[in-house]
Amino acid sequence: MRALLVAPLLLASCNRCWTDVAEPCLEPTTVTVTRVVDGDTFDVEPALELPDGSTVDRVRLLCVDTPELSGGECYGDEAKDWLTERLEGQVVTLHFSDECTGTYDRALAYVKLGGDLINVDLAREGFALPMDEWFSDYPCCDEVDQAVQDAQAAGAGGWGVCGGGYPWGG
Repeated sequence: MRALLVAPLLLASCNRCWTDVAEPCLEPTTVTVTRVVDGDTFDVEPALELPDGSTVDRVRLLCVDTPELSGGECYGDEAKDWLTERLEGQVVTLHFSDECTGTYDRALAYVKLGGDLINVDLAREGFALPMDEWFSDYPCCDEVDQAVQDAQAAGAGGWGVCGGGYPWGG
């Protein structure tokens, strides 16, 4: 019974972690996902207008890293397929941290679809690793870390297919 009470509390805290951003670079923004590029990047409409007046229509998920498609990394295609099934054509809400863009001029965001935080779900299903080297101080990264540990322990996604060391071997 105790586990049943704890799980909803963990889920509730995870579903609100983006609210810990003291000064987000943009207000939450609703967009349509037009195309998934890979397991952690997608295109949106309308384009986002950044504080400096420029616009960007490509978004990268905060706190996660997925296998690359170009390097033949194990489970890269599956990560892209999972994200495509979840997001392509969907209206989502983007929540931002204090930095709007990162490497390659992509917007950096937490992605909400209904009650789901896609960043954490991607890790929980075994498609992603925590992106600690760039995002370790960002809200929600602790939840991603825990989701990755849970996926690894359960052999979910790439953890069950690509071999014990997974990132990103096969």
